[in-house]
Amino acid sequence: MMLKFYLLIGITMAILSSAGLYILNKFDSKRHALWQKIFALALFVFFVGRYFGASFKEAVFRGSSFRVKDSIMATMGLTINSPFGENSAALTAFAVLLLWANFSALTVMITYPFFKGKVKILDGIAKYYAGAVYLASLVGMGILLRAMDGPDALTAMKTRGVLFAIETGLGLGQCIYYNIVNWKVKFDWKAALLGVGAVGGMFLASIPAYAIQVLYGYGSSTVEVKNLTEQHRLFVYFGFLLPLIIYLLFRKKNYETRRYILLYISLAAMHSYCFDITFSTLADITAWPLHLCNTAMFILPLCLMFKWEKVFYFTLFINVLGAFFAILMPNYGSENWLSYTIIRFWINHYCAFFMPILTIAFRIYRRPKLKQFVYSLLAFAVYFIIILGIDAAHVNSANFLFLNTDFIAAKLGTWAKNLRLNVWDFNLFGTSFRLFPIYQFLYFLVYVALSFAMWFIYVHFFRMADVYAEIGARQRKIKMDKLALEVALNGRSAEEPMNLESKDQLVLKNFSKKYSTSSVYAVKDASLTVNGGTIFGFLGPNGAGKSTIIKSIVGIQTITSGSIEICGYDVEKQPVMAKLQTGFVPDHYALYENLTGREYVNYIADLYDVSAEDRTARINEYVKIFNLEASFDNQIKTYSHGMKQKITIMSALVHNPKLWILDEPLTGLDPESIYQVKECMKKHAAAGNIVFFSSHLIDVVQSLCDRIAIIKGGNILVESDLKAIEESGVGLENFYLSTIGEL
Repeated sequence: MMLKFYLLIGITMAILSSAGLYILNKFDSKRHALWQKIFALALFVFFVGRYFGASFKEAVFRGSSFRVKDSIMATMGLTINSPFGENSAALTAFAVLLLWANFSALTVMITYPFFKGKVKILDGIAKYYAGAVYLASLVGMGILLRAMDGPDALTAMKTRGVLFAIETGLGLGQCIYYNIVNWKVKFDWKAALLGVGAVGGMFLASIPAYAIQVLYGYGSSTVEVKNLTEQHRLFVYFGFLLPLIIYLLFRKKNYETRRYILLYISLAAMHSYCFDITFSTLADITAWPLHLCNTAMFILPLCLMFKWEKVFYFTLFINVLGAFFAILMPNYGSENWLSYTIIRFWINHYCAFFMPILTIAFRIYRRPKLKQFVYSLLAFAVYFIIILGIDAAHVNSANFLFLNTDFIAAKLGTWAKNLRLNVWDFNLFGTSFRLFPIYQFLYFLVYVALSFAMWFIYVHFFRMADVYAEIGARQRKIKMDKLALEVALNGRSAEEPMNLESKDQLVLKNFSKKYSTSSVYAVKDASLTVNGGTIFGFLGPNGAGKSTIIKSIVGIQTITSGSIEICGYDVEKQPVMAKLQTGFVPDHYALYENLTGREYVNYIADLYDVSAEDRTARINEYVKIFNLEASFDNQIKTYSHGMKQKITIMSALVHNPKLWILDEPLTGLDPESIYQVKECMKKHAAAGNIVFFSSHLIDVVQSLCDRIAIIKGGNILVESDLKAIEESGVGLENFYLSTIGEL
């Protein structure tokens, strides 16, 4: 009779909720999304009332008594302690699987309205999977109520039964509504298979901590799953493997999908942890979930659901560290490694350990800076003081941070246990307190020190991640550039210029560069064309962007946007061929100083595959020009600054490049050396090559250059023939100063 009553409540709620949502959508369509969220929250409220309103029941196994919230939690291997009797293995299995699926569907339905339209796959899961589970729950309500409250669940009306009937009806009604308003006749096999895979993952993530012992049992003997036994190591290895699998599977999904996956897992872990909590237990403060790892069960879902970024960093620095040590030193006794207690412990600590790290890896929140780390430590200090007070006032019943026992001290040795001999007992407001001041103070300091170590580890892992991300991005870009090059060459050899029209030119097309550490462009939308046979002067104040452009031309650094062509070769898509056309004299050179001048220049010639005949002729020519006959076979470390600069110039010219780039080449040279370098520049340009150099020496630019460009603040302000400037009657110096706004 009671079963019919519960079924009537469930069916009525399904009709009312689906009809209510449909009517609200018709008459208040602007706020229909809000109404869906309200109904989802109502579903959550009834679940909380049903779930936390339960009372603990006593169960016995192997002579030991223990308490359970749902009767089925005491079942071992489908038959022992089953609420359906000893000959009902199939019914027990059906009940636990349906309870398992019921929570999975509940999690979907209370979160779906908040992610509707953001995570597309949820549409089908909410309509079909959750709908099927709630329909099965309605049909099998009698079985589920007996699984929760035992064989007498249907003998009289119970509040929990009513709440479960309402919850099931609300969930089913919402599924019906979503099917009505989003009905699709066309069947998509690809979407269906993807949905099945997603449902499988969600189902596994929602596993109740008691499911394994119910379906499989404890086994024949107890095992101590700690102290790095084989079973303990398996749990530890799995704790590192699981987040890696999750990351690899979902790292390429969009932001909202990644956030939803983490939210779902954290809600599943919270549900598992809450098996030992009821409204009645919360009346006792010592039963509150205030243990460091337990707080993560509630902080994480809230941070992921409502984007509480500032609160999140507490879990990243404090909870992760606590969970890591708990994983290495679990605080449970000798039990079978498949028991509810053990599985619950590991689900709890897995979530506290790797979920915050995955949240950062999935870029849900920004990587923390030192400020967030310091705030987390301050929050931990407040938390520690509160917990210290609770532990001190409940010495015999509270042990949230293991402050009232020697659990941690015993692992460190006698000296640590002796610290606990210093005791301070006192009364405050009629309450007795007991502190272990030295032990507890050192406990806090050590935890803070370990937190600093974790900050150090995080920083280095972030750097490693950046390096691998950059390598991956570069590899992807290389593949794309290779494909673009093949298309542009249209069957021509890869050694031919990509752009035949600019085979005697240096061309910058809308070149921009922004460094990863800055939000400001170092160079923005720069365009230049320099023809062969030209000596081109590049002017600008310090920090204007001259070196940035030069380093991008020679391939030292990447291009943010735009393109650079050297004699028709694209610098990004044909980097090797572009470099073969280029000789570079940097402002700060670095030479192998244990080599002789001859050995070094020959080494560079080898890199450019210069023939023996050509290199001998060029080396002899430049040795004579630079007056290095007497010292060319001496080690470079014996050379003066000017001689080293000449060796740098010789190695830049030994392969006779079509583009010769010099960045402040005359700094620190004597007049004779300056004259020699200038003569080389004139000779190289006269042979039809490009000489491109930056300088602050206006008179040198004026005497040498055919054309100039002036850059400031990353923008090329002007590009002009030097003759045009001279004909205007304005000297180059005044023209330069007026252009950059200094005159």
